[in-house]
Formats: sequence, structure tokens, C-alpha cells
Amino acid sequence: MKRSAQPANAIIGQTPPKILTVTQVAELLQIPKSSVYEKTRARRGVAPPLPSRRVGRYLRFFESEVLEWLAGLPQNHLVRHRRRAAA
Repeated sequence: MKRSAQPANAIIGQTPPKILTVTQVAELLQIPKSSVYEKTRARRGVAPPLPSRRVGRYLRFFESEVLEWLAGLPQNHLVRHRRRAAA
């Protein structure tokens, strides 16, 4: 039995997911590269880590997962603080 030379995604009929580098994710989120690395680390009591995959020593990201992660973050409602009355 011979395998077809078509990639798996051509058989399914889907386009391949867009894969991003750390630099591209930083540009997409408009944050420094160092923040991208920091946000991939899991920490207790903080927002969930940015989903990534290791390819050798490099990090790669699916664009759709990055956008879902961003949409899932809690909104930061700005709180106006009242000025203290002069004593």
C-alpha cells in the first residue's frame, strides 16, 4: 500500500495553522520579546500561561491559540481612586 504525496491538511481540506515566532508574537501583542518569554511560564495565582510549543530550543506559537489566550484574559477595569480630602 502506497501513501499519497499530499500533506495531511490537503486531505482534510483545511489550511495549515499560522505558526509564529517569539518576535512575531511580541509584534502581534505589542509587547517586548522578554514579556513573551515571561508569559509562557506557568505561575500560580496569575493569568494562564501563553500557549507555546518547543521546537528544539525555539518557541513557536499557533496564532489562533495566542488570540484565544488574549481574549480569555480578564479585563482590567480601571479604577478611579478618590482623592483624599486635605486634612
